[in-house]
Amino acid sequence: MFMTFAKSGRRAFPWLVLVSLAASAGALVLACSGTSTQPTPGDTCTPDLGSIQETIFARSCSQQGCHASVEPAAFLDLASAGVEQRLVEAPSGTCENKVLVVPGKPEQSFLVEKMRLAMPGCGLRMPPTGALPAADIACIESWIAGLPEGSTPDGGTDALPCEMCGGENCVDLATDPTNCGACGKVCPPGATCGGGACACSGALTACGDACLDTSVDLANCGGCDKPCPQGSLCAGGQCACPGGLEACNGQCVDTTSDPMNCGTCGTSCGAGKVCNGGACLASCGMLETCGASCVDTSTSVTNCGACGNACAAGASCIAGMCTCPAGTSACNGACINTTTDPANCGACGKVCAAGTTCLDGACACPGGGASCGGTCVDTQTDPNNCGACGNTCAAGQTCAGGTCTCGSGSVSFAVDVQPIFTTNCASAGCHKGVNAQEGLDLSIGKAHAELVNVAATQCNDGRKLVLPGDPAQSYLIDKMMNIDLCSGSKMPKVGMLPSAQITTVANWICAGAPNN
Repeated sequence: MFMTFAKSGRRAFPWLVLVSLAASAGALVLACSGTSTQPTPGDTCTPDLGSIQETIFARSCSQQGCHASVEPAAFLDLASAGVEQRLVEAPSGTCENKVLVVPGKPEQSFLVEKMRLAMPGCGLRMPPTGALPAADIACIESWIAGLPEGSTPDGGTDALPCEMCGGENCVDLATDPTNCGACGKVCPPGATCGGGACACSGALTACGDACLDTSVDLANCGGCDKPCPQGSLCAGGQCACPGGLEACNGQCVDTTSDPMNCGTCGTSCGAGKVCNGGACLASCGMLETCGASCVDTSTSVTNCGACGNACAAGASCIAGMCTCPAGTSACNGACINTTTDPANCGACGKVCAAGTTCLDGACACPGGGASCGGTCVDTQTDPNNCGACGNTCAAGQTCAGGTCTCGSGSVSFAVDVQPIFTTNCASAGCHKGVNAQEGLDLSIGKAHAELVNVAATQCNDGRKLVLPGDPAQSYLIDKMMNIDLCSGSKMPKVGMLPSAQITTVANWICAGAPNN
C-alpha cells in the first residue's frame, strides 16, 4: 500500500522528469511493431504464462524495438524471465488508470482490451499490424480468468488493494472502516473493518447499519429482525412481557382489563361492557375506567398514573410511575441498555464513533486501541499513527512497538533497486547517456553515484535526491509517490510504479542506501 508521510519546512523541486515516449512508441502500451509469425504445427497455446510467452509473445510481441528485453517499448519486456511480475496487477506504462492484468477478470485487463479492440481506450491494437488469432486471445483470457482474484505475482494474495477514495491519500480497503471493502462503505458505530468486511466488537451483532446488543434489543431480540411484542422486554435474548402481561397478537396486554382480550387472548367485550378482572362486566367498581378498560393506574403499563399514559417498551409501572429494568434507560420509547448500546452509550442519543464500541457506558476502542480521527487504530503497529495519532512513518518504514523503524530484511542495490531504474527510467531519451534528462543517468554503474547524497539541482533548500537513512527526506521517493512536488511530474511521468517497488527503494534508503 502506498504510504504518505508528513513533512514540515520543505520545498520540493522537479527532477527525474521523464520525457514522453516518441509519438509512435508513446501510443503503445502493448502494441508490437513487427508482423506476427505464423505458428508451426504443435505450437499451440495452453492457458499458462509459460506457454503464452513462448507461443504468443515470442512470435508477435518480442521483436527488437517492440517489447523485447533491450529497451522495450513502454518499458514492458515480454521476452525475459519474470514477465508475470511485469503484467499481473501492473499499471500500464503509458496509459493512466489502466492495469495490464487484473487477476480473475480478463474483462477488466488492459492486456485483453489491447488485443480485442481495433481502437482501444489508449494507444493502438496489439499488434498494430492485425488482430491476434481468436484462439490466442482466448488462451490469454483463460489464463487471466484462472488467476485467483487478489493474487500477486509471487503467488500470495493481497485481499484488497490500496485505493484512492475521493482524497489525496490511498486507503486500505481491507482495514479502513470508512471505506470497508469499497470506497464509501462506512462501518456502523461499534464496528471495525477486517478483510474488507465490517465486524462488530465484543458481544455486539451487526444488524443492518448498526451494531446491536441482541441480548436486550427489542427489535432484534436473540438475533437480527426478531422483534419482541409491543410493550415487552428483551432479556438474555428472550422476549418477555413484564408485570404479568400476556402476549396477544404481537403485543403485551393486560388480560384483566383489556376489552379486546378480556380474560384470554381474543375475547372481546360487547357494547356497554367493560373488562374488569378478566371478565366482561357492566361497571369497573372500585377501579378506574379508561375507555372500556377497568385499570389500576398504579400498576398498568398502558395507563400508568393516568389513563393513556403508556410506559416505554420493556418498562414496568410501579406505584403509578414507569420504571425501566435495572441497567436500562427509557430512550425513544424503549428501555435501552445504555451500558452496551453504541447508539445510546451512557446516555440516550450518545453515538460512539466508527470503530469504537460501548463498554460500561463509555465509548472505547476494542483491544485497547486509540481513536484517531474517529477511527480505532493500534498505535503500536499502525504506520499512519505510530505511537500517537497522526505520527506517520515514511515509506519503507514500519511501525513496531509504537516506533517507526526500517523495514525488515536486506535490500541489494544491484539486485533489487537498479532493475527498477533500468526497467522504468534508464532508456534512451530518458535518464541514460550523455543527454540524460536533468543530467541524471540512472543506468547500471552510474545510478548510485548520481543519487546518493547528491543535491536536487533545481531545489534551493539543500534537499538530497537520496538521503541515506531517511526516505522521508529523499526527493526520489517524493517523485515516485507524487507528493511534495514543486513543479514537474511524478516518476514515471505516465502511470505509477507498483507499491512493492516504491517500498523496495524506500527500504534501501532506510537501510543507509548502500552500494551493495
